[in-house]
Amino acid sequence: VGYLITAAGVRLPGDISYGTPFTDIPSGWAAVSAVPKEGWGQMIGFVFFLELIMRDITGEGEFIGDFRNGAIDYGWDSFDEETKLKKRAIELNNGRAAQMGILALMVHEQLGVPLIP
Repeated sequence: VGYLITAAGVRLPGDISYGTPFTDIPSGWAAVSAVPKEGWGQMIGFVFFLELIMRDITGEGEFIGDFRNGAIDYGWDSFDEETKLKKRAIELNNGRAAQMGILALMVHEQLGVPLIP
């Protein structure tokens, strides 16, 4: 959805770095070279921050990727094992579908076909 919104011309207010407003950043692949080093630093720093705080710090995770840390449940513990496996499979498949969708949009752009006529 974010790819489509930026392709439609919607931008955040303010600057991505000092003196470079978001409105100066084009959509698609052209944005990679247009984002200044400071903007890339902010994005990489934010991802690094999320990686640090979203860890299984308690060591009690039920499975790889279980980052609840005993704080968030949303009823997960009330499901039986079969339902848990089904929900995890659904989440994995949704992630794979999202990856294929963005890959298709990127290939579409590189072929030179306009995304929004």
